[in-house]
Amino acid sequence: MSKAAGPANRKKTPSIKRRGRPPIPHTLIRAGVVLTPEHEIRKGAVLIHGRRIIAVGRDKEIAEAVRHVHDRSGRFEMDVVDAPNLVAVPGFVDIHQHGGGGADYMDGTVAAVRTILETHVRRGTTSIVPTLMTASRPALRKAIAAVDAARPRRKKGSVSSSEPIGPDILGIHLEGPFISKERCGAQPASAVRRIDEAEIREYLRISRTPVRIVTLAPELRGAPALIKFLVRRGIVAAAGHSDAGFDEAIHGFDAGITHGAHLFNAMRGFEHREPGLAGALLLNEHASVEIIADGRHLHPATVFLVLQAKPEDKVVLVTDATRNACTGKDPLQTAEGRLYGSNLSLLQALRNIMNWSGWSLEDVLPLATINPARVLGLEKRKGAIVPGADADIVLLDYKLRVRDVWCAGRRVNFSNKR
Repeated sequence: MSKAAGPANRKKTPSIKRRGRPPIPHTLIRAGVVLTPEHEIRKGAVLIHGRRIIAVGRDKEIAEAVRHVHDRSGRFEMDVVDAPNLVAVPGFVDIHQHGGGGADYMDGTVAAVRTILETHVRRGTTSIVPTLMTASRPALRKAIAAVDAARPRRKKGSVSSSEPIGPDILGIHLEGPFISKERCGAQPASAVRRIDEAEIREYLRISRTPVRIVTLAPELRGAPALIKFLVRRGIVAAAGHSDAGFDEAIHGFDAGITHGAHLFNAMRGFEHREPGLAGALLLNEHASVEIIADGRHLHPATVFLVLQAKPEDKVVLVTDATRNACTGKDPLQTAEGRLYGSNLSLLQALRNIMNWSGWSLEDVLPLATINPARVLGLEKRKGAIVPGADADIVLLDYKLRVRDVWCAGRRVNFSNKR
């Protein structure tokens, strides 16, 4: 791939002025390479209409699609972005993220939520599941309300120009409070409590944003019933912050657990006489697992072990990013010196795996795009550059630096650096 000369060039075709509502604009992105991520298309192009992708293919093929759309449209307007030295990839999907840019979702303010979203979209993350840590019920209610207030109220398929351009908030990840005190990690042990289905019901009732994932310790009393409750409501039941042994983990799988939060971290590890929760997750080909590829939470060899042991579509990169992420400050630690989340962006996690392994971007890209989308059952909308999907697209240069981002078909403004 040739070296990028600079940001993508942008041209705008003349629009036909007519009375009535303005036409929904089209955008044509022509890139040196398009990674869908399952296919590599050289001299590729992506045609966007509103918030959706309507065509993907070779530049010449998409030119035909543009002519077809133009001929069928009474009113046609299109932006053209020429990026022959850049790579177009799906926007990254982070399903386990606490903060960044100096803010945390538990701050419980709209300003904090927007700071985090703006921080991570500049690193190519276009879909986020805000993760709320173990805390008191009032603190969790406040954090949920802030996420709700920051999440745009839009009708299906519509995009309002008055809405802030930024990552799509896909839902909420409750990491606790029903976890093991012995494996609570950086989460406050004083706020860990017994399983109470009524508490989860309350959050489901008050939250406009869907609860997508609940991380819990499957060995706790009442866990099987709660897991079944979550599964019936389409919520991903995840095992994490757990001291479960191998047999207890299997019981959790039988109840409906299908996901493991930050594998090996804050859980009973693998031993030859007791494989523990980590061993059970590695052996379960139906369960997906998260890995934090910052070089601190997991040794690179451990990352390779996971990638070799698990089916390729069942490994998910997450950041577990906390307040100091993307600020240049040192990673947070507890007073006891424990890890307190990471300073990662998903883009940096991809770079790390590529540097450790020598693998290509095409090889590692699914870990941060289609795989996390699949965990949520949103693979038709997120994590891929395919017709019908949301137009969440990132342009990268040959050094894997972000040069342009679109969220739901709208171009992110990078004029204010963060």
